[in-house]
Amino acid sequence: MLFISRNIQREYFRKLRKTVKLKEKIVSSINISHLAFYCEYLRVAKNVAIFFSFDGEIDTRVLILKLWKKKYNVFLPIIDSILDKKLLFSQYFPNTCLKLNVFNIFEPILHKDMVLSCNDMDVIFVPLVTFDKFGYRLGMGGGFYDKILSNWKKKGFFPIGLAYNFQLVDKIVPLPWEFSLPAVLTPNKLWTWNY
Repeated sequence: MLFISRNIQREYFRKLRKTVKLKEKIVSSINISHLAFYCEYLRVAKNVAIFFSFDGEIDTRVLILKLWKKKYNVFLPIIDSILDKKLLFSQYFPNTCLKLNVFNIFEPILHKDMVLSCNDMDVIFVPLVTFDKFGYRLGMGGGFYDKILSNWKKKGFFPIGLAYNFQLVDKIVPLPWEFSLPAVLTPNKLWTWNY
């Protein structure tokens, strides 16, 4: 088997997802927003964390709108500490002011009374660059979600990756601190693994 470095693989899929045409982006976003509610963990959730799309990621805006319509509490990640790779989650409303963080990703302006930790979430939608048939993901390389995914069962939330169909690969060799996801949602399928 040909070995491809993680950085080459990451760059390839980042470029590939930026080539997705507008029509496919819209259709994929709508399909994911419909399929999401087939996941039993989302149907019984109250607090849902989701990312604001960036760098060609699957568009999360339609899903966010649907979550609001169905009266979920929606949260976006905020970088609390770059050194400690710590994310917090701030409640997100239609009128929430957003700012660009150090990585040029939109996040809410920090208001301590609106912020919760990952332990307070029921479901966390996780971004990824690529994923494999065992639920392992390759992220952007910052390690923020790897830290959150560590012992996710004990923390009490259910993580779900979001991706385009073409982001699936045969195998990702995980690093010691990486954990597989129990579910990944693509426009055509809800992938689940036994946990």
